Amino acid sequence: MSDFMAVPKNRLMFIAGIVWCLAGGMVCSIGLPLLWNLGVAQLGLYPLALIIFLLFYFLIFSKLVVKHTERIRRRPEPRLPLWSFFDKASYIVMVIMMAGGMWIRMGHVVPNWMIAFFYSGLGIALFLCGVRFLGVFSRKEVLMVEAE
Repeated sequence: MSDFMAVPKNRLMFIAGIVWCLAGGMVCSIGLPLLWNLGVAQLGLYPLALIIFLLFYFLIFSKLVVKHTERIRRRPEPRLPLWSFFDKASYIVMVIMMAGGMWIRMGHVVPNWMIAFFYSGLGIALFLCGVRFLGVFSRKEVLMVEAE
């Protein structure tokens, strides 16, 4: 690996934060307009979006922030490839989620009201976990060494 492609470990948290915030923003840009347009007539979509947000934020994405932070922090190298903010399994899940989302939307597999609440909750959860990664970056947590 060339030095050009390696970054300090803590900078990986910045990269992850930006990627997650962008992904969350893109998902929100699909879900929130649908939610706002449908939500006036279907107020029940807002609590559903909140449930999706809570499930994904607390049960999945927050745990991934901790998992990836710890994984990177434990690596002995001071610099890592810039793509190593995720592990292989996370990249596979990301590709499956993106492909599945495109298939569902473009194939009109589910109605817009389902996309509205699901994408809104999911996008906000993604974005806020991106903010958590940026918080890890700002505190330089991955550079801390555990007392053993």
